[in-house]
Amino acid sequence: MNALDGLTVVDLSHAIAGPTCTNMLVELGATVIKVEPPGTGDGFRHYTEHGGEAMLSIPFASINAGKRSIALDLKTPAGIELLWRLLERADLLVENFRPGVLARLGLDFDALHARNPRLILVSITGFGQTGPLADRGAYDHIAQAMSGIALMNTGPDGPQKIGMPIIDSFTGYLATIGFLAALRRRDASGLGEHVDVAMLDAALKLVNTTVSVHSYTGRTPGGTGNRGFRLVATSEFYPTAQGWIALGANNQQQVEALLHVLGHPELIDDPRFRSHDARVAHYPAVRAWLTETLSTWRAADLEARLAEARVPVAMLREVGEIAQHPHVLERGTLHPVALPGWDRPLDVVGPGFATETRPTSTVPTLGSDTDAILAELGLDEAAILALRRSGVVG
Repeated sequence: MNALDGLTVVDLSHAIAGPTCTNMLVELGATVIKVEPPGTGDGFRHYTEHGGEAMLSIPFASINAGKRSIALDLKTPAGIELLWRLLERADLLVENFRPGVLARLGLDFDALHARNPRLILVSITGFGQTGPLADRGAYDHIAQAMSGIALMNTGPDGPQKIGMPIIDSFTGYLATIGFLAALRRRDASGLGEHVDVAMLDAALKLVNTTVSVHSYTGRTPGGTGNRGFRLVATSEFYPTAQGWIALGANNQQQVEALLHVLGHPELIDDPRFRSHDARVAHYPAVRAWLTETLSTWRAADLEARLAEARVPVAMLREVGEIAQHPHVLERGTLHPVALPGWDRPLDVVGPGFATETRPTSTVPTLGSDTDAILAELGLDEAAILALRRSGVVG
């Protein structure tokens, strides 16, 4: 049995954060009905390459596999009425419109609660439903800039955005947690609630240690870029003679093991290496020594030796390398799904933890489940045909 078997989710979200939330819910067993505009669908379907008529970009497919798709025009009264019929039997509605859009559709939380008291509403926005910035839109890099993350990731060319949608994705995971908390409360009260999830809040949660240190001391700890939070040169990235290596020697035992592997155990008693405080105080000298010493090693050899010595370490790898790593393959982290319009299945990442889940089997084309969903709502073939001819559904 999967954790969310029997639960129905109506998904009005698009792009990344909302669909990431509902992707997690699919993996945990929920039935997710993705509501999309006829003709175009979720704009993420068209992101970079697509599969002909199927309109399935690879990024879209990666976070929408296993969902059902209904193409429904919410700009029409008939479309809204059909949405209401879905919501009356649903457990969760996920949306990521700007604040106020749902209310203009007549779907504010009070209206939803009146028609379906058990319905949980999860709203995902850039800055939340309240506060002076609530009306602003946001993208992942906007949240990175606003939260301080971009300045913490400063390199020689200035502040850098992290090269993947980390805030979008983490916001989706927090939305999942928020829903599960609301579901637990509903088990006790029988009533749904409105969960307000903001990308800025999610970004601040990612840097919560830095926020707390600053609030107490007035300082932003750790510097920026490669130096990270701990300010120790023995826990950073370094170029080697072949490839890059990430060292993770943070405590004294790990540092001593590192020095043994590098062939310099005499430095254990060196004042620069003797303690954490000493390594912080002598950061430039320690980093210069490591840069020179590691330049004579190959990253692969160093990774093997340090791992054997119980020092946290990793070569810097391309995504394609780690996706095919024996460790990832043995754990079943990825699984294939059918991808209509493409020449082979697509590997997608599962929920990210080991538990009983429902592997997704295919990615929905736009409106692929429209007729079946409408039939489940009690509409006959003639009614469905009439809706299709009028453009209410696609």
